Amino acid sequence: MKDTEIKDITKEKDEARKDSEAAQTDSSSEEDDYEDIDDDDDDEQMDEGEEPTTCLFCEEVFPLIATAIDHLDTRHKVNLAYLKKKFHMDQYSFIKLVNCIRANKISAETLLSTEQTFWDDEKYLKPKEYEPWLCYDYDVLKTDGTEVQPSVPELLQQIAEQAKLLQQANEDMERMRSDYKELLQKVHGDKESKPAGDAVPRNNPNWDKEYFNSYSHFGIHHEMLSDKVRTSTYRSALLENKAAVNGKAVLDVGCGTGILSIFASQAGAARVVGIDNSDIVYTAMDIVRKNKVQNVQLVKGRLEDTELPEAKYDIIISEWMGYFLLYESMLDSIIYAREHHLNPNGIILPSRCTLSILGYGNDTLYAEQVEFWSDVYNVNMIDLQKKSIEEPLMEVVDAQFMLTEPEQIANFDMMTVDLNYPNFTHHFNLKVTKPGRLTAFVGYFDTFFDMPAAVMFSTSPTETSTHWKQTVFFIEQPKEVKEGEIISGKIVSRRHKEDVRALNVEIEVFGRKQKYMVV
Repeated sequence: MKDTEIKDITKEKDEARKDSEAAQTDSSSEEDDYEDIDDDDDDEQMDEGEEPTTCLFCEEVFPLIATAIDHLDTRHKVNLAYLKKKFHMDQYSFIKLVNCIRANKISAETLLSTEQTFWDDEKYLKPKEYEPWLCYDYDVLKTDGTEVQPSVPELLQQIAEQAKLLQQANEDMERMRSDYKELLQKVHGDKESKPAGDAVPRNNPNWDKEYFNSYSHFGIHHEMLSDKVRTSTYRSALLENKAAVNGKAVLDVGCGTGILSIFASQAGAARVVGIDNSDIVYTAMDIVRKNKVQNVQLVKGRLEDTELPEAKYDIIISEWMGYFLLYESMLDSIIYAREHHLNPNGIILPSRCTLSILGYGNDTLYAEQVEFWSDVYNVNMIDLQKKSIEEPLMEVVDAQFMLTEPEQIANFDMMTVDLNYPNFTHHFNLKVTKPGRLTAFVGYFDTFFDMPAAVMFSTSPTETSTHWKQTVFFIEQPKEVKEGEIISGKIVSRRHKEDVRALNVEIEVFGRKQKYMVV
């Protein structure tokens, strides 16, 4: 080979080697660049979360947001993972929450007690100023290990949904029964015997639905509990007779908020079972737990179709009285409890109740409630006057307008009363104590606890008013009466045939009959 050829080959190899080294140098430089980028990322990751973070509920500042989150949990009992799971929160929900807390100065206690996301408004997406809370990745919060106990409202919602499905199923079953009966009648004729017209209808689950729903609202329980006459008398009946209650098993029928059950426990009862078919009983369960009453057990259900923890009880207590004493027909359930759950020699509290009426004459009240309809903004609405009379007025009346002595028209002993209790007739003779224009008859009741330390209360107009007020039966044609005169008449009470919790009342006086419906 020629020298010139050898030189050319060597030259080519040298150039190739230089190109290779240059390429390696470039590659190394690029790798260094990438490493620098990675190092920058690491630096950014190290810096992330290291901004000073002010607590959401106090003035403390922390170098890391993670430390601030721990502070929320330990100091303020606010666990973000718990909130995330409880309210199904995403990144935007937390941003709204932070801005809402800052804008409205929400306290930790307010946040912990809420059952609704009051921060859902879109306006809370706009912050007042930047802070690390707004940039934190809340998706990293782990909720798998966080147990969220359902709250009472959540349980009530679940129960309501289940009840709705059950009601729909019941309605479907009723339609199927109805269709089946019609089919049988077409095939065989109507050979089924009809029930006797005078049969007493036991409380029906379908009829009771509205009734129990009415006791799910907290307003009615506030009204009853704030009635000092009612509540303090029940409390006295138990606590002033501890010897009669001590060691006994007590059944509280229609327990509501559980107040009577707790009174029974305080009086020394060995065991107390309360039953109520209203959703308020779930709140009552929380009340019992928070007051650490160990021997009270509350049950949700209708007494007539619920198996109780114990079959028999020494004392049955209940606040069953309604307007005009008998409205609501809850006494049906007390009779059932007596027949099925009262031990021999057991007692029922209250022991007995009496119902009374008296003559009344308040021209101002009559004008407001009855004569009002003759001229309503120059419009004659006299047709509504009769309706206004047929529905008795529940009102606290002024005792100064009493025109007669009261007279007892019915007496109910809890140990002997039967299901026919709403159906009675009484001939009355009311003695006029002062002259006046008689515009109405007023009904009220007295309640007695016949125990060693006897207590009672009255809903009479002459006594401290109660939430039962009095029942005013207006008459169509008021009558002038004289002192010493005797007003003779008849009052008839009957259970309403369609609404078994209502009453039909008829008063015959002054040669006229007036019909009323207590609803």
